[in-house]
Amino acid sequence: MTIDYTTSTPEEVAKVLGISPWWVREQARRGRIPHLLFGRGKIRFLPEHIDALIRLVTVEGHQPDEEPPAAASVDLGALGATVKSIRAHQRRPHVQGDAQLY
Repeated sequence: MTIDYTTSTPEEVAKVLGISPWWVREQARRGRIPHLLFGRGKIRFLPEHIDALIRLVTVEGHQPDEEPPAAASVDLGALGATVKSIRAHQRRPHVQGDAQLY
């Protein structure tokens, strides 16, 4: 029985897609795309992982004669300031306008 796997490094994937190797690694680190992890930081991609990356960044278009898709109602309140972000801004008084926020 022969096992034949072809893997690609983040640098190889980035070169083929014309993007930054750092960005490819970051997507894997954040768990946005599947990948193989060997040892300490040895990231490798199988062809199906690269397909998943391409699906992640694919933007679906619409035909000019069609109605654009309706915007989904999203609760943006969850994106507000957190206790941690407020404290971080309070520790940075040199940032212009911070004093007015609190």
